[in-house]
Amino acid sequence: MASSAQSTVGGPPESSAHPEFPPIQHGGSLIIAYQIRGKRVLIIGGGNVAAGRLTSVLSADALVTLISPSSHLSPEVSYRIKTLPHLITYHDRPFDPINDLTPASAPSYDLCLAAIDDPVVSSQIYALCHELRIPCNIADVPSECDFYFGSMHRDGPLQIMVSTNGNGPKLANLIRRQIAEKLPENLGEAITKVGALRKKLRKVAPGLEEGPKRMEWMTKVCETWSLNELSKMNENSMEKLLENWNVWKVEGGNVPGFNAVMEAEEKESEEVEKVAERVETGGGGWFGSLGWF
Repeated sequence: MASSAQSTVGGPPESSAHPEFPPIQHGGSLIIAYQIRGKRVLIIGGGNVAAGRLTSVLSADALVTLISPSSHLSPEVSYRIKTLPHLITYHDRPFDPINDLTPASAPSYDLCLAAIDDPVVSSQIYALCHELRIPCNIADVPSECDFYFGSMHRDGPLQIMVSTNGNGPKLANLIRRQIAEKLPENLGEAITKVGALRKKLRKVAPGLEEGPKRMEWMTKVCETWSLNELSKMNENSMEKLLENWNVWKVEGGNVPGFNAVMEAEEKESEEVEKVAERVETGGGGWFGSLGWF
């Protein structure tokens, strides 16, 4: 989401620039990953633009109230309403500025998205939302938007948004496609595996005081392993990698690379096979530890 606070503040004088700090570029948006899981979003409209808005908020696990006459619903919106009744509350009628956005109903909504072909009603919606302090987006009217929708690339947990701050939505789409074409195919899988490793590390080192060390160790893992290698991690390799944690947090240094972990897994597998053979032939039980860091 690109929060589009309008600003007329000019840039700082040239003399205030500092060589060690990034310059302030005025006129941009605050790009944030807004968590709307379980929050209520009001969508007014049912056409193709509303369909895109609906897909975006449902993908973020929001709850939706949608107001539009059934005669104005696109096939996609109609399908979503029929198949997701537990997520979408649908009102088959035009928007009512007197009853749909009131002080009584306002606390129910965290966002309002309007996508209708009536500029007068759209402006009414925007004015009501501002009065009720509900962040609002009026499709195709940048001056009546508290935030913009950018062009989105999605690969599992990875989301990349390109925004032109309302200047050229089609251009944002073209830029997004060029970026997506250059990304590795397994990037989403790699991020998923890193997230799983991070959760396991939190269980091993749950203390708040260990937070900086956890971040540093995870950074080293991400810098040591390639994206392709990260995507190949499994439960066993994560456990083997985590065996390094207790040593590393005291001594520091490097973390085991992909090849070292794979070799350790292979060695452990061979040891297990040997033990199984001994048991089958009556030659004894477990021998020795499989620890390796």
